[in-house]
Amino acid sequence: MRKRNIFLFFFSFVLYFTSNAQKAPVVIELFTSQGCSSCPPADRLIAEIDNTYPDQEVYILSYHVDYWDYIGWKDPFASQANTQKQYEYARRFRSRNVYTPQAVINGREHFTGSNKSQLYSRLQHYQSDEKIIGIELTEVNNKDQAVHVNYALDEGADEITVAVVIKERTTAVKRGENRNRTLKNTNIVVTEQTVKLNGNQGSLSLNIPDWLTSDDDISIIAYATSWQTGVVGVTSSSLNQGS
Repeated sequence: MRKRNIFLFFFSFVLYFTSNAQKAPVVIELFTSQGCSSCPPADRLIAEIDNTYPDQEVYILSYHVDYWDYIGWKDPFASQANTQKQYEYARRFRSRNVYTPQAVINGREHFTGSNKSQLYSRLQHYQSDEKIIGIELTEVNNKDQAVHVNYALDEGADEITVAVVIKERTTAVKRGENRNRTLKNTNIVVTEQTVKLNGNQGSLSLNIPDWLTSDDDISIIAYATSWQTGVVGVTSSSLNQGS
């Protein structure tokens, strides 16, 4: 009986430790478009994930591409820079073409962004990653139509990417494949900048568009990347409004 009690105590301790162990942060990048009829399910899925992990274990970045704009609806959040970023991933993954919706997780693999079972499965896989470095953002502010950020991070990364993100926007789509639908988009990347690291600290400024309003919930997400292993660290910060 005593041995059984000891075993049960040890088993309970392992379960407690496992359930309370710190999970590694995960970055999910979704390439999407309001002009793509296959994208709304993926947009809803990342909104669900964002709500499921409110403690910032999971960082969502939604990149709206512009190559669907020609079919009748110009996505207000789309940019050539986002499209170029997706093509860079295609070269890295040795893909012949790009597609939407596409999810890229920790910069290491990609799949259809509306595939719920696969996305949750891979998310949980990367939460067990041990190769995570610390990143600190300081003096994050918005002055003169630009976001200014100071950053510092541990050894182990080759690049850092800093993105300005809108929490949520709702759009009434009037034309194109999603005409007469109201679409909700989550964690929309407004602008971002990637710099190669020369040392473990630095600063950068990102120009922001004038269509952002004081009602927008804006945050900064920064992630560090190793050229060999993908994302190795991530953090976020609120945006202080300057004068």
